[in-house]
Amino acid sequence: MQKAIAIIATLDTKGHEVAYLKKEIERRGFRTIIIDSGMRGKPVGVKPDISREEVAKASGKSYDDIEKLGRGDAEDLMMKGLKKVIMDLYLSGKINGILSIGGSDGTALASAAMRALPLGIPKLAVTPYMKYCETFAGTKDITFIHSVADISGVNVITKKIFDNAIAAITGMVEAGVPVGPSGEKAIAASMYGNTTPCVIKAKEILEENGYEVVIFCPNIGTRAMEELIQQRYFRGLLDVTTQDVVDAVMGGDYPALPNRLEVAGEVGIPQVIVPGCVDFTIRGSEDSLPPEYKNRRRYHFNPVVTLVRLNEREMEEMGRIFAKKLNKAKGPTRVLFPLRGLSMYDKMGEPLYDPKGDYAFLEALKANLKPSIELIEVDAHINDPEFAEKCARSLLELLRDSQK
Repeated sequence: MQKAIAIIATLDTKGHEVAYLKKEIERRGFRTIIIDSGMRGKPVGVKPDISREEVAKASGKSYDDIEKLGRGDAEDLMMKGLKKVIMDLYLSGKINGILSIGGSDGTALASAAMRALPLGIPKLAVTPYMKYCETFAGTKDITFIHSVADISGVNVITKKIFDNAIAAITGMVEAGVPVGPSGEKAIAASMYGNTTPCVIKAKEILEENGYEVVIFCPNIGTRAMEELIQQRYFRGLLDVTTQDVVDAVMGGDYPALPNRLEVAGEVGIPQVIVPGCVDFTIRGSEDSLPPEYKNRRRYHFNPVVTLVRLNEREMEEMGRIFAKKLNKAKGPTRVLFPLRGLSMYDKMGEPLYDPKGDYAFLEALKANLKPSIELIEVDAHINDPEFAEKCARSLLELLRDSQK
C-alpha cells in the first residue's frame, strides 16, 4: 500500500507552495493528504483533501463560529480540530508522516497536531520562526528546517529548502521507524552536567547488567521522560537530577510540571530517587538577580545562568514536598541521599556547600516519608563512584524483586 504524508498549511497564503510539495512528494511515489488550517481568505493554488471547515467541525464548532472569534481563541479551536483530524488519520492507518510549512501562526497550528502523534512518527516543520521551536516542539520529536527566506513563493531560495524538506520527510517515512515501546530492557535516567559523573557511572553498571539507559535533562527532557513512562517505554527509573521540582516551587528558569516525581510511582515501575541539585534554583545572569538573592551563596555558571543556593528554611520545605510526592507511589520506591553534597558545587571548598541546608532537607524528608519507602543515607558526595554504584545496585535490586 502506498504510504501517505499529511501536509498542513494555511492555504490562503501557502497554497501555491503546497501545490509544489504535493507534486514532488507524489512524484516520489507517496500519496498526500492536504489539510487546510487557514482562518483568513480563501484557499488558492491547490484543493485541500480536508478543508478548514472540516477542521473547525472537528473542534466542535463551525467555521462561521470560529471566524467571529479573536485570533488567539480561533487558533485554539483550530488546534483542537487539527489534533483530532490528525489522530483520526493516524489511528485509521491513513498517514505515515506529517509535513508543514508556515510562519508563526501556521507552525503553531501544525505543531499542535504533530504533538498529538506518538514518538517515531515522522514530523517535519519548515518555518522562518526558529526562535519558537522549543515551544512548537514541546516534548515531541518534531524536526525543524529553517526556511531562511519567508515562505512566499517557490523561488531560488525556497525551492532548495522545499526540496530538502521533501527528501527528508519521504526518507523518514520510507525508513518506517517502529512506533511505540520496543520491549527492550530500558531504564530512564535524569542528568544535568552537575550530576554527570554519577549518572554515567550508574549507566555503565546498569548496562553491564543488560539494561539500556536513556538519559533526559530537566525540564523539557524530564517532561518527555515522564510522558514516555506513562506510555510504558521504561522498566525502571533512576531519577538522580530532580532540580526542576525546586524551580517549580521557587520560580526558577527550569520548572517541572505539577505532577513531577509522581508519574513513575503512579505507573508502578521501580524507581530510585535522588535529591540531585535540589540545593539551588536556576536563575539568569548575575545582573538580573532579584535583591533578595544578592547575598546568597551562588555560582556563576555562565553569562546567562546563575545557580542560587536555597536557604535552610527552603530546603526544609523541599524535603516535605518530596515526601508528599513520593508517598503517592504505588510501585517499588527507594530514596538515596548523598551526605557529602547534592551537586557538583555542593561540597567542601565549593561555593554552594552548605551541610546544614542539606541536613534540613534530609530531616524534613525523614519526618514525612511513609515507612514503606526506604531512605538510604550514603556517606559520599553525589558524584563519588561509590554513590553512583549504590544507585545502580539499588535499582537492580528493585527490578529483580519486582520481577519475582
